[in-house]
Amino acid sequence: MTAFDIDARNLSDPAEFHGQGRIDMSSGGTKAAATHVLYEPGEDPWFPPDVVVIGNHAWVTPDSSLDIRNATYGPATDIGNAGAATDNLDVSNALQTRWLASPEHLAALIVHADHYRDTDHTGRVITGRVSLATLASDPTGAFFYRPYAKASPGEGLTFTLITSANYQPVSLEMTIPLRHGTSDNPSRFASDPFSVKYRDWAKGEPITTPAPSPSPQWGGMPPEAIGNTAQPSA
Repeated sequence: MTAFDIDARNLSDPAEFHGQGRIDMSSGGTKAAATHVLYEPGEDPWFPPDVVVIGNHAWVTPDSSLDIRNATYGPATDIGNAGAATDNLDVSNALQTRWLASPEHLAALIVHADHYRDTDHTGRVITGRVSLATLASDPTGAFFYRPYAKASPGEGLTFTLITSANYQPVSLEMTIPLRHGTSDNPSRFASDPFSVKYRDWAKGEPITTPAPSPSPQWGGMPPEAIGNTAQPSA
């Protein structure tokens, strides 16, 4: 079990998102994820969308629920056996978040990296480059990397993974080359940056199917939100 904060892509990129979440793991991999993904800088850090992903199902608090005390999770959304086949933007971002923060993703980066460097300090700093085509061929993360491999053939991402002295991940910084500008500005967003910061390893309760009213499984109410709205019941 670990909690994390995430920033994905450039702030003015239409596909940008940021937020925080929690993943529940077992020896077989990531079992479940609870994410709270924000879309606009300055958006209240408490209100929906709040997404819980367990297996191939997701539960989402609707965007229109501006009063967290009266918000409810919608019915489970089937995300398909591929684990990423959804047109729901909230669920899509939650699936990307779950993959980017997962131990399986960190393992894929390390296993497939070339130009690999491991600097041992009080913790470890691991840097490397990984072919996008290689990551896109892995069934688990193909949904995330295949569009990048298609847009930037022959390219590779670069990453820096920092761990603690007992080898628990502390942060992941990653840059993926991508040109998704226009004919007038082809160099716009020539790369996509991603940042994941981990905290609270082995703390917290297991992620479960959400009750009708949100009891934010991604974490407690942020201090800046206290006083602006009532604390929801667990």
